Amino acid sequence: MPRDIGIDELGDFLEKTAEATIRPECEDVMKNVLDLTKEQLFLGFQSGTSPGGAKWPALKRPRPPHRNQNNKPLLDTYKLQKSVTEEGAEDHLESITDQGLNLGTYVEYAGTHQFGRGAIPARPFLGFSETVQDLATDDVASSVIKQIDNL
Repeated sequence: MPRDIGIDELGDFLEKTAEATIRPECEDVMKNVLDLTKEQLFLGFQSGTSPGGAKWPALKRPRPPHRNQNNKPLLDTYKLQKSVTEEGAEDHLESITDQGLNLGTYVEYAGTHQFGRGAIPARPFLGFSETVQDLATDDVASSVIKQIDNL
């Protein structure tokens, strides 16, 4: 809602506006983005697709009887999937601040599967879908506007 700002208040208002724009307080938005990202990454593991929607290369040979009978890539033990999508899981990396988030894994072979190596093809499992990126952009912008409106 528009309001009158006197010349004496203008400098302070512009300073606070710049601060809200440069360092927005968006921890709640980041939490929502993180939750949606984990949901989408879980679905990516289940469907064998990257965050961008590209299908992963199929397995070259069937798995042994005690493992992954659906023959889905990256799901032999579910360790990698859990380390990415489940807070508190072994090797899970997750943090949130007002301005961003981190999500990843400490599983030693994660990089090999994300980027490929030698005979192992890349099967990107980490990243942000276009849907998540659009949501994050819209929600951060809305949050910043609300913060400026409340100055």
